[in-house]
Amino acid sequence: MKKNLILPDLSMATHWMNRQVTRESLLGKPTLIYFWSVSCFKCKHSLPVVQSIRDGYSGIMNIIAIHMPLSENDLDVNEVARVCAEYVISEPVLIDNGHRLADAFGNRFVPAYYLFDSRGQLSEYHLGERGVMRIRDAADRLLSLS
Repeated sequence: MKKNLILPDLSMATHWMNRQVTRESLLGKPTLIYFWSVSCFKCKHSLPVVQSIRDGYSGIMNIIAIHMPLSENDLDVNEVARVCAEYVISEPVLIDNGHRLADAFGNRFVPAYYLFDSRGQLSEYHLGERGVMRIRDAADRLLSLS
């Protein structure tokens, strides 16, 4: 279990899209970080729920996307940018072509969802296609306690 996970340093990303963020800039608000990949159908299928969380909690929750390549084909930063535009991913996107962020999170799966409280302590995480619904419920609970 990852219950003791503290929000890792995000500077290990190989590329950034939309805007760059730091761990420190995220503290003070709950943060949802999700891992996805351009070749993952389940990731793309889950994006509308992630976007509803982003839009519903705009200004009171940080949403960060981490692109974790699953194959050599997923390393193309231009393809990641194209998919981000196609699916209207407007939150910061960290590209993890070296899997250093995945290692820091202890993550090997996409989609994967990590919800941190305002202090940067892991509150809950879920994996897989149904994980997005569980993390949405967890975000609702966390923000109702704030």
